[in-house]
Amino acid sequence: MYKLLFVRFPGIQLFPGIQLFRGVLLFRGVLLFSGMLLFAGCQGGGSPSPHTRDSLFSDLPEEDGLTGSSKKNAVTGLDTSMLSLRASRVVALTDAFSQDWKIDEADEAHWNGIFWDSTDNIRRFPGLALFRDLSFTENARFTIRMGQWQLDKEKKELQLRFNDGSRKTYSIRQYSLTAIRLDWKKDGERNPANLRLSADGLVYKRPTEDPYHPVNNQWRIKPQASETEPQIRARLKGYVHFYSLFFRDNRLRQSKEISYEGLPACLVWYNGGIGMPDKGALDHRWIDCFYSEAEAMEGFAILEGILGKHDLKWPEHPTSWIKQTYEVLDQIYAKI
Repeated sequence: MYKLLFVRFPGIQLFPGIQLFRGVLLFRGVLLFSGMLLFAGCQGGGSPSPHTRDSLFSDLPEEDGLTGSSKKNAVTGLDTSMLSLRASRVVALTDAFSQDWKIDEADEAHWNGIFWDSTDNIRRFPGLALFRDLSFTENARFTIRMGQWQLDKEKKELQLRFNDGSRKTYSIRQYSLTAIRLDWKKDGERNPANLRLSADGLVYKRPTEDPYHPVNNQWRIKPQASETEPQIRARLKGYVHFYSLFFRDNRLRQSKEISYEGLPACLVWYNGGIGMPDKGALDHRWIDCFYSEAEAMEGFAILEGILGKHDLKWPEHPTSWIKQTYEVLDQIYAKI
């Protein structure tokens, strides 16, 4: 149930039926990131060949990196704030791992535990965003956690140390610039989970411009004590800034579909507008980002007031609704 409280883009008439269109978008979002081939970069410009467990790290060049494919796989029209790893002849191993990785598949025995939320009875979309400053964000689309990461080349391990002091270690089975296979063995389990991850080979020159960088997700950490109005506004600014970066990121990566699955939100996104849900339909994940439901409602009222004034300015000659959206979000950010 949604109120008829919308921010309208020029030339776009919003009506209740458009909510079905958004539902289709969310449904189609589930279909993102289909299969991939696991081929590792080759040396000397020859044909790529798959890595095996025994050959892992053994054929790296002296730079201790991966071989890309030069201009052949360069992304056309790439924004200057981003780099294509596939356009580089040699990529340092740490840089190759420093990407937004999506966990695409797991072995049958572990699939439910990794991809299914039995509490809410919905599918999870796990991921691991690694950054060149050695920070990381795990599972931004459900139970988000952050910390520091490192590679142990001798042990062939990816090691995570979370901010709460806990640790997780993956054994690296295979890797390339856009695909890795990892084994993860939980304490007390006999057999490890076999995971397949994919990335697009595109990274930001400044890691903090990535929406999933820890610095852009502090608003999602539930406070331990009640917050003042300025603190609630700061949390709202973090929320709005994240989504501005999120839409910008989708545009720069030339995404064909935008998936909002698992991301906390109190704004409703349309192809041509922004709306707000009824208070009774607020996402519980967004409420959980605040100390209490009452403080979440206080934040909701602040955003509702900004959108209700209808004084936001729209681009006169928009090139895409995605660009419109993050430009409007930047205005909302400045008004909080």
